Amino acid sequence: MKSLPYFQVSYNAQQGLISSQWLRVVNSYEYRQALVNVCKQLQNSNAMCWLVDFSRVSTPNMSDQSWTIELLGHSLPHTKLRKLALVLPDDLFLEVVVEKVSDSLLSMTNNKVQIAHFADSGAAQQWLVSCSDPDEGLFRNAS
Repeated sequence: MKSLPYFQVSYNAQQGLISSQWLRVVNSYEYRQALVNVCKQLQNSNAMCWLVDFSRVSTPNMSDQSWTIELLGHSLPHTKLRKLALVLPDDLFLEVVVEKVSDSLLSMTNNKVQIAHFADSGAAQQWLVSCSDPDEGLFRNAS
């Protein structure tokens, strides 16, 4: 998968997991370009899980927040995504924005995507790959 100098993306087909990480603070154009790219990758893959690490990014402005809701709200239903884990820094403003966006996405996807917030990527990844539902995560290919 193509990564940008400010946004790293990887796909583990065996786990059905796309991992993305912001590498630095970005402007609006870079933010939007990265999200469009990862949405295309979600649509072209069999990923059921997406890990997004926001620990190095600042709070998106109001315009980018609305744009994010529109983009993801229209893109996610056309993917196989079932779980979205968000790694957040200790930033109250970003937490509030992510909660707002998460609530909107849950509503727009009819709660078909589970969303959870974490302080570190290890806990987020553990949540993504561990589940008892045979149709999700690492257990979906088990016989």
